[in-house]
Amino acid sequence: MKKFNMKKTTQFISILLLFTSLFLTSCSSDDSGESNGTTTGNYFPMKLNNVWNFNANGNTEQLKMIGTDEFGGTTYYELQDEGDDSGLNTQNWVTKKGATYYQKIADITTVQSGVTINIKGYQMPMFKDDLAVNETWSGTLRPKVTFTYNGNNGSLPTTVTYTGKITARDVTEVINGVTYTNVIKTTMDAETNVDGEINSVFSEYWFAKDIGPIKEIQILNGGVSNERTLINYVLN
Repeated sequence: MKKFNMKKTTQFISILLLFTSLFLTSCSSDDSGESNGTTTGNYFPMKLNNVWNFNANGNTEQLKMIGTDEFGGTTYYELQDEGDDSGLNTQNWVTKKGATYYQKIADITTVQSGVTINIKGYQMPMFKDDLAVNETWSGTLRPKVTFTYNGNNGSLPTTVTYTGKITARDVTEVINGVTYTNVIKTTMDAETNVDGEINSVFSEYWFAKDIGPIKEIQILNGGVSNERTLINYVLN
């Protein structure tokens, strides 16, 4: 009988959690008691069929708002992202409350090396448009992670910690020959810990007022780097 490789499983879950929290919490909500702030503008326009096309190492990847759902009386916009590297086509949504932009991830169920893994959905603040340069936001998520193997069930202690920071605002940048004004630049440091298996990702995002995301960079565990930049967009 094949032996259950716990280390391999926890490593897979830890990496998977990073892939689903890159951008760019239902059961594990981080929409905690903090104020959502007063918005200074629309840095991620949310309407059905809004589209952003990115250059990703010579390939075109599309980000599109394909539907809406309501959670807790708030409308969320479902995203379809061709740059999703998890391979699971996980549902995810965005919404805006005050000055705070949230990303919500659906429950995930997958099978890895014969182990059925379930990760409860979660939500985290992507960025806040009312913060000054060098101001930060941070938090800790504890999504419920369970597994089933050969009829046996178990759970794994899991945390996702993150710190976001505004690195520039109201700046002008040229991306693929197009000039964008009123740009906010942010960074996000995230770390997952699944039963002691730790992985990290550093992300950088640029948002242009009334346009949305224009540049994204992710660095996994200090090594592998992915970057994409806006080519064009269609807003409704």
